[in-house]
Amino acid sequence: MKFFTCTGRLAIVLLAVLVLSPFAVAHAQTLDINYYTISSSDPDANHLSGGTFTNEVQSSLGSIDGLPVLNTSTYNPGCVGGCISGEDLPGYETSTSLLSDGEITYWDPAANPYVTETLTSTITLPVSIPANFFPPNGTGTSGDGGTAGYQAAELYGTLVVPTTESVSFTIASDDMAFAYVNGAIVCDDGGVHGITPVGCSTDILSPGDYPVDLFFVDINQVQAGLEFAINTTNVTTTAPPTGGATPEPGTFTLLGSGLLGLVGVVRRRFTRTA
Repeated sequence: MKFFTCTGRLAIVLLAVLVLSPFAVAHAQTLDINYYTISSSDPDANHLSGGTFTNEVQSSLGSIDGLPVLNTSTYNPGCVGGCISGEDLPGYETSTSLLSDGEITYWDPAANPYVTETLTSTITLPVSIPANFFPPNGTGTSGDGGTAGYQAAELYGTLVVPTTESVSFTIASDDMAFAYVNGAIVCDDGGVHGITPVGCSTDILSPGDYPVDLFFVDINQVQAGLEFAINTTNVTTTAPPTGGATPEPGTFTLLGSGLLGLVGVVRRRFTRTA
């Protein structure tokens, strides 16, 4: 009888691990993040136009590598009156910064020889790094430029929307940040500028899961920073299940507490029936 009791408890605990784990992950406020270092030798470094541009990229991600697409008449012939123009834009100095369809390659080491991917991890929302977001991996102490280079990052995962509603965000970046939900732009914080909060929102979304992507780059001295928050209540994010990150300690705490409580219930139940 004692053997059966112990075996039954173990089976229930193992079942709890399988059942509770997905729920613990599903409610985590996390995204995966890829960090990149851009060499100071990149021709765009310290050569782009200053100011904030809300029309720097097109409304959809590119079809080649799924990256932001420069919104000039060359790559978007239909944007008459809504294009960005000028000489000091990404890719003006060299074609290595752009793919053939105008996708910006700050997040593509295979296409841009000045870009190196350094780490894949998980980041918890809200992100609040208003200054000193320097290479490597946003933790550098040598500033940007010179031998340190410049920080770029892509945050990605799933936006879980429980009810029909528009989802609002707050983004601030030094220099650029472009956010997309389901492949469509929701926030265009382009240009070389200091960190200033920008409010943005989606169209009305039906309940469901939507891919979310945030592309950040610092490409000009002297500072770098990123802030990103979801303002709509009850909307959560999850990092991809195959992401490179270890689950947050809070996830394990929640799971452990649930298991301990379940074991306590099972133990009392078997004590009463023994």
